[in-house]
Amino acid sequence: MRPSRPLLDGALLFGGALIAGFAALRGINPHDEGLMLAAADRIARGELPWRDFWWNYGPAEPYALAGLQELFGRSLLVWRVAHVALAAVAGLMAHILVRREAPLPYALTAWACVVAALSFPLIPNPLTPAITLALATLLIAPRRPVAAGALAGLAVAFRLDVGLAAVASGVLAATQGRSAARTPRRTAPQRKGGREAGKPRADLRAGARTLAAAVAVAALAVGPVAIAAGMDRWADQTIGFALWEQSLQRLPLPLDGDGTGDLNKSFEHLFPTLSLLAFALVLAVTAVRWARRRWRLQGLALSALPLSAAGALYVLARADDFHVSLLQATLPLVAAPLLARERGRNPRSLVAIGALGLALLLPLLYSIDRKAQQALRPPPLAPIDVDVADGVRTEPRDARALGRLVPFVRARVAPGRPVFIANPRHDLVRVGDPLLSVLIGRRNPTRYLVMQPGVLTRRDVQREIVGDLRRSRTSTVVRWRSPVADEREPNGAGRSSGVRVLDRFLRRSYRPLRRFGDYDVLTLRRSGPLR
Repeated sequence: MRPSRPLLDGALLFGGALIAGFAALRGINPHDEGLMLAAADRIARGELPWRDFWWNYGPAEPYALAGLQELFGRSLLVWRVAHVALAAVAGLMAHILVRREAPLPYALTAWACVVAALSFPLIPNPLTPAITLALATLLIAPRRPVAAGALAGLAVAFRLDVGLAAVASGVLAATQGRSAARTPRRTAPQRKGGREAGKPRADLRAGARTLAAAVAVAALAVGPVAIAAGMDRWADQTIGFALWEQSLQRLPLPLDGDGTGDLNKSFEHLFPTLSLLAFALVLAVTAVRWARRRWRLQGLALSALPLSAAGALYVLARADDFHVSLLQATLPLVAAPLLARERGRNPRSLVAIGALGLALLLPLLYSIDRKAQQALRPPPLAPIDVDVADGVRTEPRDARALGRLVPFVRARVAPGRPVFIANPRHDLVRVGDPLLSVLIGRRNPTRYLVMQPGVLTRRDVQREIVGDLRRSRTSTVVRWRSPVADEREPNGAGRSSGVRVLDRFLRRSYRPLRRFGDYDVLTLRRSGPLR
């Protein structure tokens, strides 16, 4: 006996929350988590992205986090609870979407893939709400095209790339009308001028309404902030960054194991390449089937295709475990309906079934593998003894260091006064630690929240930071000496820019005071003013 749909949906929502929240208190992410929370903190103080601090994302995520901060206070826990809720809701929506066109096992596979993709790695990146809004767009577009367009436009305010793909997906779903909500059946041709004669035009009007609503909401959500900050700053820090600086961080696609001999690690290492291969096979099967007039791409498979294409481009931008999550979450939405359509066909369909099955099962296997590692190989962790951590845990050595560093710096620097978080060097930068500013609770004296390759490695930017430190009379600097801060990668960011303006200034003007693990506390030299 199959469970009723409301009961099953409730169980999946609850199960998704359990899976997403399983490791919600495990680990911190100095770069991504710190970047989002530091931006929210500055917005809560009345600052604007792009104008008052450098920002390469949409404005929606830091404003949402700033709202949570106003409601619940500064915390590393609150956003994690919200993130778990989003992952659970997104997983349920993926299940409902696939269930409309495919049997239950396919829908359950899509649910598992989406929940796992959005719950690991756990960071408050705008990708999660953007994917959730995109799935909601697909869910309601066949019946409520204007509301779907509004959701897609809101997704643009979180992430431009995912938002634009959500708009395209919403238009496709709305254009197909109610047929997008259920697998269409073949019907006899309608007479010219009959009841169905006006349907294509009506479907096109639905797509146009979706597009218009998306453009209007995106303009309302992004436009006022971008205009207030300056359209030139917005364009330079978002579109300009994506076109130029982002290319420095591109990683080559892995083509072999990770060298450890561990099968799980090798699978994890190769998954970006395997996922792109699966996406390419889906496109190939679709093209062959269309050319032979076996079936045409329609329904959910067609509507979700722009999101999967955006996921493939996201992997190509940087092939790592985070950038593969969009493709991991959306590829099953394309593959599941197509695979269900192939059931019961002649043996010549085995190649197509194998290709589509790979696209459906590969993300599922990856999801199971990552969650199994979290459950069976949990790293040793200890709670961070800092008020805003709220029970979040990290490596014991780092937890001890932070527990001693934060009160030491707070005692030296009064609230409202600045503390600068520096990297080991600034001619070669991989990531920074803006999370430290959030934990300490002291403002960053510069407009650069994070040490970004291609930005902080420039001469004009380093000179600007030196000027900020001088004008603000920053007395305390914390240098983050983690090995990952300047780790060399096989890309443009892994080469020194040769610019050492900021390093020379810090060496002349500050001296070491105390060290706590990977953190050096520097204070002004007694020889005089900042030089």
